[in-house]
Amino acid sequence: MNKVVAVAMSGGVDSSLTAKLLMEQGYDVFGITMQLWVNGLGDDKPSPAVIDAKKMCDYLGIKHYVLNAREQFYNDVVQYFVSEYAGGRTPNPCVFCDKHIKFGLLLDKALSLGATHMVTGHYAQVRYNEDTKLYELHKGMDSAKDQSYVLYTLNQKILSHLMFPLGGQKKTVTRQMAADRGLPVATKPDSEDICFLPDNDYKTFMQKQLGKNIKPGNIVHENGQILGWHNGLFNYTIGQRKGLGIAYPYPLYVIRLDGQKNEVIVGPNDSLFTKKLICKSYNFLSGQIPKRLETTGKIRYAAQPADCLATILDDGTMEVVFKEPQRAITQGQSVVFYDGTQVLGGGVIDSVC
Repeated sequence: MNKVVAVAMSGGVDSSLTAKLLMEQGYDVFGITMQLWVNGLGDDKPSPAVIDAKKMCDYLGIKHYVLNAREQFYNDVVQYFVSEYAGGRTPNPCVFCDKHIKFGLLLDKALSLGATHMVTGHYAQVRYNEDTKLYELHKGMDSAKDQSYVLYTLNQKILSHLMFPLGGQKKTVTRQMAADRGLPVATKPDSEDICFLPDNDYKTFMQKQLGKNIKPGNIVHENGQILGWHNGLFNYTIGQRKGLGIAYPYPLYVIRLDGQKNEVIVGPNDSLFTKKLICKSYNFLSGQIPKRLETTGKIRYAAQPADCLATILDDGTMEVVFKEPQRAITQGQSVVFYDGTQVLGGGVIDSVC
C-alpha cells in the first residue's frame, strides 16, 4: 500500500512542485489548504491562496481539501499580532502560525484524512538520527530561502510526520524543475507579504484595529529629555532612524519601546548594541531542556548566528548572553539556536538587558 501524504498547498511553485514530485515517486497524494482570516475579505469568500491551490490540485488531478481556520487563525495569530505591536513589541506572526495553525490544526486535519505525513514546500530539512533516535531539523540548503528560523517551535511528534522535499535544493532549481514539468506556476512570484495583509501595510491595519484605543505618548532621549511625541508604539521599530520627526545634534535611533510608560526611547547608534536577553517562552526540539548551553543564536530571520550562552534561571526564564554585542535585539522577535545547520530550539525575546 502506498504511503499517503498530504501536501499543504498554497498554489505557489514550491507546494505545486512538491506535490508533483511525490506523485512521480509513487505516493498517494492529496492537497490540503487552510482558509485563513484575511483583512478585507468577507467570510463567504475564499482567499486567493485557496483559489490558486484548488486550480493546481485540479491541474495535477489530486483531491483538494479546504480547512476553515478563520476563527482560530484570527484568535491565535492576528490578535496576538495586534496586541504585541500595540504593547511596543515586534511579533513574528509566522512563528505562531506554524505553532498553532500550520503544524497544529492543519497537521491534525491531514492525519485525520488518512495521511501518514504532511508535506510542505518549506526550505528546511528533517532528518532522523539513528544514534540518538531523534528527529532533527536542519537549515535548507539555499541560505537565501532557508526557513528553519521560524520552525523552532516544532517537537518530536510533529517532526515524525513532516517532510520537506525542497530543503536540499536551491530555489532556482525548484523553478527550473517546475518549468521542466510544465507547471503553470513555474514563474509565479514569491509572496513576501504577511499572509493576512495582502497589501503588507501593517500600520494602517493597526490603526483600524485599535481605532480610538491608539495611545499617543512621548519620544524620549535615553537621558530623559522629551524630544517629541508619537501616535502609537506600533509605528516604530528598534533600530529605526528615519521618520522620527525630531531634530538633534547627532543621529538618533529607536533603541527601546517602553510599553508600560508608552514611550519611544531614542539614542545614539552605540546604544543599540547589547549582549543579554531574557526569554519566558522557549522550546527545544529534542524535548530536553538544557540547563546550560553554549551555542550560536540568531536574533532575527536575516541575522547571522553568533556565539552565545543560554542558561535556564531559577525562575524558569532563559537568559541568553552573547559573546559579542548584537545590534537591535528586539522584544517580540525570536532567538533561535543552531549547532551548525541543526536547529536546537529557541524562544521569544521577552526583554533586553
